[in-house]
Amino acid sequence: MREAFVLLLGLATGILVGLMGIGGGTVVVPAMVYLLGMDQHVAQGTSLLMQLLPLGLGAMWVYWKKGAVDLWAGIVCALGFLPGGYIGGRVALAISSHNLESLFGLFLVFSAAMLVFEPGAKRAAARAAAGATDGSSGAAKRDSLASKAPRLTAFARDDNPGRIVGVFAMSVFVGIASGLFGIGGGVLIVPLLVLLFGFEQHRAQGTSLIALVPPTGLFACLTYYHAHQVDVKVAALLTPGFVLGGVLGGRLATRLASRTMRLVFAVFLLLVGAFAAASGWMR
Repeated sequence: MREAFVLLLGLATGILVGLMGIGGGTVVVPAMVYLLGMDQHVAQGTSLLMQLLPLGLGAMWVYWKKGAVDLWAGIVCALGFLPGGYIGGRVALAISSHNLESLFGLFLVFSAAMLVFEPGAKRAAARAAAGATDGSSGAAKRDSLASKAPRLTAFARDDNPGRIVGVFAMSVFVGIASGLFGIGGGVLIVPLLVLLFGFEQHRAQGTSLIALVPPTGLFACLTYYHAHQVDVKVAALLTPGFVLGGVLGGRLATRLASRTMRLVFAVFLLLVGAFAAASGWMR
């Protein structure tokens, strides 16, 4: 009976993730804690195990075909996630379960704010409008660059080592958050690429998938696993429904008002986050 419930839970969380386009950890971790009665550490470790699979491969391919990825920036981010995830996992295991639950709740509140305000969206719109006013020669130049090598973007040709170091440092920070809270990191890396490094919104999203499709959370997951804080059986039961639900949710999202759905989901995350933070503090 419990196995059937876990399968259905994976499907439900996958649909939510597909609808909102946000990382699965923000949904599946509280689901495991409050619906399956898991310890916070075990839920996060199990979430990291699920995310080792290339769940975003299909979405990455869509961005890749459109040229909306920065291959080299994604590789730099992936390299930064590995040590960051290990550090975050070690820090998480040193924190008591109830304090970690409170911190995770605060992170959900932060994620809700990110959904509402969509950092970088206005900047991307302004750039698009500015691009529309360019002359035909500017448009031809962009078309030429896109047709020649849409995957070798400005970052790949940028010989400024400071910018590369900056992206790497940012990805280490995101990796720490990933290991600390059992998340994928996309909710952080996309707005940071936009705000700190001037990426267009869609290119930032595609680049984050380049970084997150490989098993960059491996070191973080192994840290939890060696501490016996991973439930392999639950991960195996959740994953099929989670993948199928993500596909269904993604298709359904195209038929709904995305802004409205993001606001509804933001309220959901805010309530769950506030409950988690209060619950942890009251123990």
